[in-house]
Amino acid sequence: MVLPYPPYTSSPYLAKTPRCIDYFKMYRLSIRDLLDGFSDGTLSCEAYTRRVIQRAQDLKVFNHFVSMDTDRMLKNAQEADARYKSKTNRPLEGILIAMKDNIDIQGQVTGAGTPGLAGLKAKHTAEVARRLFDAGAIPAGRTVMHELARGSSTTNPYTGDSHNFHNFDYTCGGSSGGSAGAVAADIVPAALGTDTAGSIRIPASYSGVYGLRPTSKRWPSNYGLKFTHLRDSVGPLARSLEDIAILDQVMTGEEAHPELLPTEIRIGVPRSHFWEGLDPEVKECAEQFLVSVKEKGFVVIEQGGIPGLAEIFRDYLHPSINHEIVAILQEYIQYHGHNVTMADIAEKIATPVVKEGFGKAMNNPPSEEVVQSAMEARDKLIHDVQKYFQDHRLDCILMPASKIPAPTLSAFKSEKAGELLVIVENHDCANVCNNPSLVIPGGYSRASGVPFGMQIEGLSGSDSRLIAVARAIQNALQL
Repeated sequence: MVLPYPPYTSSPYLAKTPRCIDYFKMYRLSIRDLLDGFSDGTLSCEAYTRRVIQRAQDLKVFNHFVSMDTDRMLKNAQEADARYKSKTNRPLEGILIAMKDNIDIQGQVTGAGTPGLAGLKAKHTAEVARRLFDAGAIPAGRTVMHELARGSSTTNPYTGDSHNFHNFDYTCGGSSGGSAGAVAADIVPAALGTDTAGSIRIPASYSGVYGLRPTSKRWPSNYGLKFTHLRDSVGPLARSLEDIAILDQVMTGEEAHPELLPTEIRIGVPRSHFWEGLDPEVKECAEQFLVSVKEKGFVVIEQGGIPGLAEIFRDYLHPSINHEIVAILQEYIQYHGHNVTMADIAEKIATPVVKEGFGKAMNNPPSEEVVQSAMEARDKLIHDVQKYFQDHRLDCILMPASKIPAPTLSAFKSEKAGELLVIVENHDCANVCNNPSLVIPGGYSRASGVPFGMQIEGLSGSDSRLIAVARAIQNALQL
């Protein structure tokens, strides 16, 4: 089920907005469009904010938001309008950005989609959020997520499942599913997600938007409730790469990379692992995408491969995630002064498979020997990936974002749910190696109409150039 863009003639917010404002002219505006409209006075921050609030209400059935402080949003929008009038506007003045529900904002509950944290308000605002707010961005609600970010579907018996905007019966991916869904549904122009094993990029792929997993610590990494410093990153989801670049500039203070031509870009296609075991529909679309890239003049290298990827994913995914959980969660509880224990949180977990996995991480964490083996395997993979890049003088590698099309929500609750772990296989390398990785739209499933994406990955620290590569692909293929 896909709902049409809703009429606004009966909107309670429309009555409070000047008649010259046409809500349909606000459809799918980018951050750049909005900044231009706010600056030249053709659009007010308050009018756009009212439209966002109404859009969220009209699409509430998709369950992309946990909460939305509409009074605060409107107050902030009015203040933003005043700044534009006085010419004191900041780089993101009036831009509404949704926040995944594990990102701390002082005075708001960081619920992380689990009952054990209900009602516990953050005592501090995470640096990643503070930088956006200092630049004038407005927090536009907290988004639904897979419970404790431990899953790729955003099915959640506590908050309710998030539904794909393109087909109501399907997952929008996870764990940042609500963030991707809110962007895809044109409720907000951008949102923040977090990524431990693809949790920005999976929902970006299945929602048909752009999603960046930055190099860890390039964006402030202590964003709120997380469970691993080794693999985790916080990053943006948006409907355009220009918007990704704008947010990256605000967050890092770096100038955008100069524009690149296709002939200046070298793209590796390591067939082993990344291109193996693809669903036929994904394979067909990915191969056609690759043909289009070649036809547009990009330099594509298909020789060679990266050894050990499948083995690391099979043997070390869970140990590399689970060995930090206890220490990090205890530190988080203490930092905010929450009157709750790890046992309290674990006992109230609503998702059976999450509860089981969390219990194992607490009560039977990986041994020092297993962790050491995982770190040695990680170091070897980093070396092998760097060598592959250096040998072929690559800017990035290209692969399908996920090996299968988006499953239905019900598939994650069936006996075959364990087979869906394949969704994260092509995302794991970036988390293990701390490489930036970016998902761009790749196509649509003929059966469901749900999107799936292609993914590019660079070496650690090459984020700005990777965004420039993605923009070159976007422009050449007219995505």
